[in-house]
Amino acid sequence: MIKRLIDNLNYTFREFLIVSSVIVLITLIAIKQSEFKSIDIFKGKQLHQGGYYIGKILKTPKNIFDSTIKTEFKNLNKVIEDNNLIKNGYPFIIYTSKTNEFIQYIAAIPVNNCEKIKQPAKYVCNYFPKQDVLTVIHKGFLQDRNKGWEILENEIAKNEKKLLNAPFEVFWKGIEQSKDSTTWLTGLYYPIK
Repeated sequence: MIKRLIDNLNYTFREFLIVSSVIVLITLIAIKQSEFKSIDIFKGKQLHQGGYYIGKILKTPKNIFDSTIKTEFKNLNKVIEDNNLIKNGYPFIIYTSKTNEFIQYIAAIPVNNCEKIKQPAKYVCNYFPKQDVLTVIHKGFLQDRNKGWEILENEIAKNEKKLLNAPFEVFWKGIEQSKDSTTWLTGLYYPIK
């Protein structure tokens, strides 16, 4: 009977150690993730190269914007593949209008040329001009990129610059390249005069 109690005690103690170890490991991972802060680096004035792109004109509620974008870029990639177009850069978004509730924009992917294809409804083939831009590089979670936009807005106001065109962002490194969102790179741009 004593041997049976000792065996049960050992089994319970082993269970306790395993469960405790798992809890400690999960806690350490959660703490490490919460320590990460996205980084926004102001790069100043740069020249952004232009080119053709295929895009889709969209209006999306703010609360589902990031998840909608993933789906729309998948759809754009399918249109590119179906029409044998050649990609010529990273996916980007041109912001045409923002309110407290909605974002109106063009989700786009640069291609060599798309003028000869018949686009589905709401799709456009357009040329994005070469232009001077104020730039912020955002590294990390996409939902944290608002600070980068604030940096650009402050620079515009401080230096009394005028916007020449719609603001846009380019996804240099995102979910397609890495599941680790702490390594994602996004360029935020304000075209200026």
